[in-house]
Amino acid sequence: MLEETITLEGHIIDSDVLRRVFARIVEGGGQFEILDFQVGQTNEEPSTARLSVRSKTAEELDAILEGLSYLGASTRIEDARFAAAEANGILPDDFYSTTNFDTSIRVAGKWLPVAAQKMDAAIVLRDGHAVCVKQRAVKKDEPVALRGGGIRVRPPERERKYSVFGFMSNEVSAEVNKSVAIRGCAHSMRKSREEGSKIVLVTGPAVIHSGGDQALARLVRDGWIDVLLTGNAFAVHDLEKSILKTSLGICQMSGRAVEGGSRNHLFAINTVNRAGGVAKAVETGVVKSGVMYECVRTGTPFVLAGSIRDDGPLLDVITDVRDAQEAYIEALEGAGTCLILASALHGIAVGNLLPARVRTVCVDMLESIPTKLANRGTHQALGLVTDVGFFLESLERELAKHE
Repeated sequence: MLEETITLEGHIIDSDVLRRVFARIVEGGGQFEILDFQVGQTNEEPSTARLSVRSKTAEELDAILEGLSYLGASTRIEDARFAAAEANGILPDDFYSTTNFDTSIRVAGKWLPVAAQKMDAAIVLRDGHAVCVKQRAVKKDEPVALRGGGIRVRPPERERKYSVFGFMSNEVSAEVNKSVAIRGCAHSMRKSREEGSKIVLVTGPAVIHSGGDQALARLVRDGWIDVLLTGNAFAVHDLEKSILKTSLGICQMSGRAVEGGSRNHLFAINTVNRAGGVAKAVETGVVKSGVMYECVRTGTPFVLAGSIRDDGPLLDVITDVRDAQEAYIEALEGAGTCLILASALHGIAVGNLLPARVRTVCVDMLESIPTKLANRGTHQALGLVTDVGFFLESLERELAKHE
């Protein structure tokens, strides 16, 4: 049997890391023996464990160790290995693929924190700093980190104090106590405001159809949203409602379908584009209310990412998907809380760009959306299965209690 010793540090018991390590070893066909285990004696004190991991073949052992590295296990203390990128966007075959967990890499005997942490990216050395870089953005001859030793990840741990993000994040069910979850969401937003981190909003057009846009517009007006990430559809229906009082051709005053209303969203696009874009439409009085209106009026930045199904689109929409992804990445820098509201397309995309330390809430009428978000790697997200209009109105009331 081949053998390697690994070390685990942190709150590895109550954050479920230790159980996952044991499972990964056994499922990989290996065996383990606990050599040393020092359990933290208080809520704040971390635990440390040293394990012997054994397997029959070198290939099997390497596969187990690589899986354990993603759970925060460290093996030999050695520098990370690098190889030059073959060409722009072409990585060496043995490249290390990142998670959304905070990562460090050992270079010349020193551990460097990896900046711009996100999943499914490469680690590149740039100007003496380690940076997470999407594959297409890697330049020819840049040093790219390879699989193996010298890389440490730190899986997220449960907060030492009670938090709905720590204790409810794995419960995606319509039966979750929504009042408790919304109160926790409001607390996270206040915490982000206090620590100077961003509150990011990712939203879909159902917010407009459900009537939640009025509460959302007030949240933007009152400074609770630092950046809006969405697509053409949300902005168009918000602008349609402001200009024509309809959304998808449905009157938002009576709830009745308007004859010929299926053209209304095209009329709204035409009107706003004629004015020169969203900001110009607000400045000239074409648009006088709504979420986009409040974004322009308060100077809240927004990014509209295009998709193949867009009508129009609005002049403000970024139609090159690579440029849109870069704009999203830039907008997410410094995020502390992320609200994903009724959006599968943009919600899962943003989840893939967020580090796991960002407190994330996903609200949708369907359980499948927050479940899919978690399945794509955004395990930290608190999933709420409820009407997004109810959520926004309740969130606004909760935030107002402390103002």
